Amino acid sequence: MSSALDNNDLADLELLLSDGESINAHTAIISARCPKLLPSVKCLLGSDEKVKDEWGKSVYRVQMSDRVDSHALKKILEYTYTGFVMVGDDIVKPVRTLAKYCHLKPLAEMLQKEQPRWNSDYTRYDLTVALGPVEHSFSDIILEAQSNEEMKCDHGPCQLSTPHVHSHKTVLIMSCDYLRALFRSGMHESFSDVIRVPLGWQALDKLVHWFYSGELPSVALDCRWNNLSSDEQRSHLNAYAELSSLAEFWFLEGVKEESLSAASSLLGSSTSAAAVEFVAFAANLGQWEMVEAGVRSVAHLYPRLRDSGRLERLDEELLNMLRT
Repeated sequence: MSSALDNNDLADLELLLSDGESINAHTAIISARCPKLLPSVKCLLGSDEKVKDEWGKSVYRVQMSDRVDSHALKKILEYTYTGFVMVGDDIVKPVRTLAKYCHLKPLAEMLQKEQPRWNSDYTRYDLTVALGPVEHSFSDIILEAQSNEEMKCDHGPCQLSTPHVHSHKTVLIMSCDYLRALFRSGMHESFSDVIRVPLGWQALDKLVHWFYSGELPSVALDCRWNNLSSDEQRSHLNAYAELSSLAEFWFLEGVKEESLSAASSLLGSSTSAAAVEFVAFAANLGQWEMVEAGVRSVAHLYPRLRDSGRLERLDEELLNMLRT
């Protein structure tokens, strides 16, 4: 997050101060973490404040109040992006005033030398609100799923009919080394408005949530899961196998670990048919830890599965694992 604050290449917001100084930022991050620094999104999008900078890049310009101190604003932005900030005694007062205005309650309380209350809210890495339908207007890249399904998009000028997500390069660069290298490579893909991701829609949706929150969504093990058909359960399980496979190529270690944990948890409550299909799917992707988890979940049913013919899809190696 701190590198994003220093990266002006993708900044699309210019905060203008009364002393003539300006500070660059990212609309998607500010709208998610500190929206009080912006006029209303509707007002911002409907204004004529989007202009071209000296390099021809479109930016939103927002004039700050005369009472906003530049040093205090920089500290607020540092806290907004990273969740941490060092504030010298000489600017505690203007930073505290601006923190109160921006509804940054934990920061304001600490600057008043109040101890944070136990179990109170704290700053988290969560930008998922930037994925809301209104904030799509600030997106500068589309992630497209590998899918034949059709999807209606509410984003005005968008013509894509396949499942996709309107995203933000600055968030993707922060979250993924592979995409950071891709966008800075100078290759054709680095200039494209659409990045095709080798994932189905369910897996892509989970991956984007991880990019924006640092957490991989899991499926609740409640009556809704138990009432899903075997095909529906298999679809959820396969998404985690896809994510685990992609994580190896995109260097997403956290995604791989969380995908295995989520799949292992679901397998314990899945139908035997879904688990067996998942074993074959995960093996085809070379995700052997997931294969082992799937095998363990149905091993005790081996005689019944063998007699029912449900194991015909499995090759000899997988059958041996199940017998063992």
